[in-house]
Amino acid sequence: MLTRRISMLAIFGLLPALFVVGETVTLKQLEMEQEGTKLIRQVRDVAKDVHSHADQLNYVAGATQISKRTQRQQLDQIKSRVNERLRPALKRLIEIQPQLPAWHQDIIDQMLTSAKALAADTNSAIRNQNSDGLLNNAYVELIININKHAEALAKISDAAARSEERRVGKE
Repeated sequence: MLTRRISMLAIFGLLPALFVVGETVTLKQLEMEQEGTKLIRQVRDVAKDVHSHADQLNYVAGATQISKRTQRQQLDQIKSRVNERLRPALKRLIEIQPQLPAWHQDIIDQMLTSAKALAADTNSAIRNQNSDGLLNNAYVELIININKHAEALAKISDAAARSEERRVGKE
């Protein structure tokens, strides 16, 4: 009987420690989800900004008189946003991706696909600019694609951010 009481006391003595460990894991997971949500919002904001610059480039591509300087400025703005703001946010999302819920992981994969295409087309457009400022078909197609990729990235990240806001609002 004494042995049984000691065993029961030992088991009950361990329970609070197990609950604390369980809470720590949950708290860590919650922190990762919050960071993921913050980073997704950051991607959304950058994507919307890039989309705005891409829209301006799209408009310029349709104009008959084009300023080479205007083209270069818009492409430089896009390049800067991608390299300085989008890349670090996505890099961190990739680092924490395994600790996030499955739906976050899927969203990150979709955002990464759009971001890679956006970066590749931006690089190609920068390399494809004519020195005389005239537009060629390949350049115009790249500008259209930059716009599409930026829009897709903005939509994906915006939908994810809104979904997370609704989920958190219900809790």
